[in-house]
Amino acid sequence: MATTTGRSCLQYLLHLAQDHLDFRLPEIKALLALRGKPFQPSENFKEKTPFWCLDGLSEEDVRSIMARSVCTKSAFELWGHGQTHSELRTSLLKYPSENMALEYLPFEGTVSLKSPQHIFCLLEDYGTDPNNIPEQPFYVYFGRWIADGQRELIRSHSVKNRHFIGNTSMDAALSFIMANHAKVKENDVVFDPFVGTGSLLVACSQFKAYVCGTDIDYNIIHGKGRSSRKNQKWRGPDENIRANLRQYGTEKMYLDVMLV
Repeated sequence: MATTTGRSCLQYLLHLAQDHLDFRLPEIKALLALRGKPFQPSENFKEKTPFWCLDGLSEEDVRSIMARSVCTKSAFELWGHGQTHSELRTSLLKYPSENMALEYLPFEGTVSLKSPQHIFCLLEDYGTDPNNIPEQPFYVYFGRWIADGQRELIRSHSVKNRHFIGNTSMDAALSFIMANHAKVKENDVVFDPFVGTGSLLVACSQFKAYVCGTDIDYNIIHGKGRSSRKNQKWRGPDENIRANLRQYGTEKMYLDVMLV
């Protein structure tokens, strides 16, 4: 069976972060659903491991997932794998030559470290127990790097650095995970009935959705009252949800928030 590009069916490897383990699978399934694709893991799939092999996808599908996923570190076009490096070598020799971006292993040509056309990675799985690391990996993979996930959003949108926060402001990672689980996409309208300081609105606006919400707390909605920041007694006049979106360059996606 061939793809539209003339290459045989490919398999892709996801390298997942080892946090929020119960939310990783729903996030990937939701992002695949946005592409109209089912979740098709390879044989011997184990949900809690840091490496997942997926079938039935195109490179465009994978790039789409990685453009939003905060649970995934990186994705690769899988060329070979095995329990040992010897098995990996055997697997690589069986990989269809028409699928390879280059002629064949070993690679030929000049290596460019500054602007490479392709990046290849050897990944070793040593399990998930930091107190019991084996001398040899449980499994090894080799593949062509496709894209990184959006883990950087967790740092850049950290509540610690946010303009307007409250005592219960939602963690940035969870906010983006929720937006992905909800399949929020461009031009959607997202309404949060318990908006608080707008963490969910911040995440959804990042994915180009229009956002609005309500809350019962007058001080939160109007950005008044005591500050939740250390060494700051009262909130400033510009501490509000709109200012949070302005901080991340998505103020144009802000509709309004109301007191109920």
